[in-house]
Amino acid sequence: MGRPQREGRPRAAIVLVGTELVTGLQSDTNGEEVARTLMAAGVRPSVREVLPDDLEVVAERLAELTAAFELVIVTGGLGPTHDDVTRDAAARALGLPLERDAAIATHLKPVTKRHRHPAAAEQVMRQADVLRGARVLQPTTGTAPGQLVPTSGGHLLLLPGPPHELRPMLTTALDLLTAGEGVPPRILGCVDIPESDAQLVAESALAEHAGVGLTVLARPSLITIVLFDEGAGPDGLDRAAEDVVSALGDACYADDDSTLAETVIRSATGRRLTIALAESCTGGMIATELTAVSGASAVFVGSAVTYADSAKVRVLGVAEETLRAHDAVSSQTASEMAHGVRTLTGADIALAVTGIAGPAGGDARKPVGTVWFALDAAEGISVTHRLFTGNREVVRRRATAVALSLLRHEIDSRAAGDR
Repeated sequence: MGRPQREGRPRAAIVLVGTELVTGLQSDTNGEEVARTLMAAGVRPSVREVLPDDLEVVAERLAELTAAFELVIVTGGLGPTHDDVTRDAAARALGLPLERDAAIATHLKPVTKRHRHPAAAEQVMRQADVLRGARVLQPTTGTAPGQLVPTSGGHLLLLPGPPHELRPMLTTALDLLTAGEGVPPRILGCVDIPESDAQLVAESALAEHAGVGLTVLARPSLITIVLFDEGAGPDGLDRAAEDVVSALGDACYADDDSTLAETVIRSATGRRLTIALAESCTGGMIATELTAVSGASAVFVGSAVTYADSAKVRVLGVAEETLRAHDAVSSQTASEMAHGVRTLTGADIALAVTGIAGPAGGDARKPVGTVWFALDAAEGISVTHRLFTGNREVVRRRATAVALSLLRHEIDSRAAGDR
């Protein structure tokens, strides 16, 4: 990374520049992706900050961060408009002049012809201004190049804000900086286990493994365990991951950073089993997760989002008597929903979910967070009940994760090739 490194992995600071991010007018779409890419390259993201489009503020903070970290990555503020201050702020922070790059200027000249205002052309050409000594990262899309600038403490990496422009430049820069030296972390996916339980199980399994760092990340009903190389090396990290996976048992669904939906699709594809869904309280969230996976069409037949009772009756064939006697949130209704969608689609496995996400609709008998799941397959129907805590969004996300986990268990219980 350009200087003798501190013990362990090189550390990085991530800076997201944009007043729209500070004020909440837009959401940060880059921070998480950059951090995960860094971890995969063996670099430790230690700081993540959002700064406004303010030249003084950005320059002052970059001066501090480049003195403290081996790598500082800045996204945003490299465009042609008045509020794109990152280039000038970086130049001020490092005490370097900006120099116009002839090759970039040539590339930008056709772009200037699209503008009618006489000052617009010069604004576009500002994107060709590069810090002295920087390595230019050519854009594959867009017009703003990235810049990799050596500093006294390592490197400053300037990247454009649009994700499709940022990604290839980030990959190129990390390839240049790490030269294959980094040990990627081992990322384990867990489901339906409390965060503290996952942490304690992992810590116990790591007791005999020196030089391994641990981070536990939590989302509703999903836990990600990240194991870092702190001196163990790749083989030691692999052995540690094996012991943690073994200790977690069935709660661990993947040891290769796969999502739960990817695991389900991969397992179903390997066993040649088709899947269908009947969703009520999740409103299509389970289907969204599955169809986000490339290749899902090979095994995912479809989903019926039957939110209203009338749709459950008309589309899935749920009996009106069942709804009157037990209402929509019940094991009976879930079972008929699963059977109905399996009959409708001809899938090997059908899963149904119905529940009360809140904040209204619950009572003492069926409180908010009550969710019923039903699986219908050739062997019959099985039903699972859960009571989730959290607000409406959390309940729906927990229900989605548990539904995918139930599908995983059902698929994995089959011998390969069984229909």
